Amino acid sequence: MFNIKNYLEKFSRRLYSSEEQKKKILEIIEKHTQIILSLEEMEIKNYIIHLKTSPAVLNKIFIYKSKILEDVTLQVKDLKIIDIK
Repeated sequence: MFNIKNYLEKFSRRLYSSEEQKKKILEIIEKHTQIILSLEEMEIKNYIIHLKTSPAVLNKIFIYKSKILEDVTLQVKDLKIIDIK
C-alpha cells in the first residue's frame, strides 16, 4: 500500500539539503567578501547563483567570483555551480 509519509519525507530531505547547501554558499561568500546575505537574497537556477542585492554588493562579489566558485565546487557536495549573476 502507498504510504504518504514516506513519500513526503523524500521531498522534505531534498528541501533540507537544498537549504543547507544555500547556507554553505552564503558562508563562502561571507568568508571571501565579508558581506552577509540572507537566504531570500539568493536563488539557484540552472547551475547559476542569482543574487538579489544592490549593484555595489554585486560588484564586490564579482571581484571574488572565481575564488567563491572554486570553494563552492570543493565544499558543497552534490551541487554544480557554474556562474554567479
